[in-house]
Amino acid sequence: MIEGARWPLLAQIPAAMGMTTGRLLEPSEVATAVACLASPLAASMSGTDLLIDGGSVKTV
Repeated sequence: MIEGARWPLLAQIPAAMGMTTGRLLEPSEVATAVACLASPLAASMSGTDLLIDGGSVKTV
């Protein structure tokens, strides 16, 4: 369970979903990925899906 969680049921979601991070993502973590995609660093990226889900989607 997430320490100091505001809502106990919300804190159980990562374990129930089998998230590899074991926690929900912080908004700043999602914002960092969005900022990277919107920057010149992503100029050569094309047709890419970027999952920012804490490992809840199992793909190969």
